[in-house]
Amino acid sequence: MSDLLRAVSQAVLLNYSHTALASLLSKGDSLNSDEIGAILAVLGVALFVIFPTLAFIYSMIFARFHQAKSQKQLLARESFVMEQLGGDNLHTLSKPITDRKINESRLLVANITVGPSWWQLFLGGIRSIFGGNIVSFDKVLAYGRSEVMQRLREQAIGEGWDEVLNVRIETSMVMNKIRGGQQNKRGTLEFIAYGTGIR
Repeated sequence: MSDLLRAVSQAVLLNYSHTALASLLSKGDSLNSDEIGAILAVLGVALFVIFPTLAFIYSMIFARFHQAKSQKQLLARESFVMEQLGGDNLHTLSKPITDRKINESRLLVANITVGPSWWQLFLGGIRSIFGGNIVSFDKVLAYGRSEVMQRLREQAIGEGWDEVLNVRIETSMVMNKIRGGQQNKRGTLEFIAYGTGIR
């Protein structure tokens, strides 16, 4: 292996910038086909082996912190709305609790799309072999339901609706088509909350 090839390999492994790689390549003489093939092999390994491994490790370490931060922010938003309104403005009842005159009503819809991290997919895949409750997916589902309900609350407040009646939540999986016409079962989940806003 030539010195130039060794330098390029080290640059890729040490995550040099594109300009550093370009300067390494411009310093040497012209490359022969073996050296070009070796450089492409090193870049291919970096792209298809090193990057997914680092992304998986990143997901394993930081997904928990990111999801905990999102959950904390959601709880703060829910508490703020409940304090401002003195209670929840979303109801599953089909009629208002108190007899009141309804001047206007309209359908309100909120949605969110969420998905588990790579690490949660890995843990869920292992757990699904043996069966039982998959806790890593429970966290994603609980967050999605709570977030979509909070978005519906905030939408109702923003548009001036006093209450939202007959609230329902639906969940669907957003799947990607893969080769052979099969569906990717590791798609994201969409949560839709809807109800009738009254004022």
